Amino acid sequence: MTWPYPPNVWLFTAEELVNTPSVREGISVQSETTLRAKGASFLVAVGMQVRLPPHTLYVAATLFHRFYVRFSLKRHHHYDVAATCIFLASKVEETGRKIKDLVVACCRVAQKNDTLVVDEQTKEYWRWRDIILFTEELLLEATCFDLTVRSPYSPLVFLTRRLVPDESKRNALSKSAWAFINDSVRTELCLRFSSNLIAAAAFYFASRVCHVDIGSEWWSDLDLSIDNIKDACNIMADLYEPADKLGEQKYTRLTN
Repeated sequence: MTWPYPPNVWLFTAEELVNTPSVREGISVQSETTLRAKGASFLVAVGMQVRLPPHTLYVAATLFHRFYVRFSLKRHHHYDVAATCIFLASKVEETGRKIKDLVVACCRVAQKNDTLVVDEQTKEYWRWRDIILFTEELLLEATCFDLTVRSPYSPLVFLTRRLVPDESKRNALSKSAWAFINDSVRTELCLRFSSNLIAAAAFYFASRVCHVDIGSEWWSDLDLSIDNIKDACNIMADLYEPADKLGEQKYTRLTN
């Protein structure tokens, strides 16, 4: 790949992201953060049901977060938008799934029943199908038909191959960093930082967790800010309070 990706116009400051349509309509910043995380978790669960690849799920989650920069959670339920983002992302990334399969997965995940029988004879089937098709137009409007999303996975591969020559260490670090990126879809990282920086943050965070020496000042050659990398790491770390799901250890915020 060529480093870096081109500039991303869908980036916002922390101050801008506490003045969203949802906040202006009375939803607290904390509540919006929680609802976004729930929507993204629903999105991933549905995507896994229909076996979508990680990069498609990342695109879907990014579209999800972009939607709520323009529209309010008070007016559009996070599950409805999440389902629509999966549908649209699967088409954009050419990993299309039949809408019937997506609708069945949405019903099962929403009702927390993996064996739920859903077909064209059930009201829930048609309700979800209509929601997805109706919300798709709003999603296209919210994103201004800009459906270009570059996930951090390719930049992560570039970094690990360039900076970690030892294969065994590289594999361990890659696995950890990949997991951080997967989990980051529950946050607004994709609205704060470029895919290059998110990859670098996951790489840096994983190097600390896996105790892999990646050298110093490596970020300078990539035209990245270590302060921004640490800010992104700390947003990731907040997901794992008080204990992370991989090692039952508490990730500490990075100050050095």
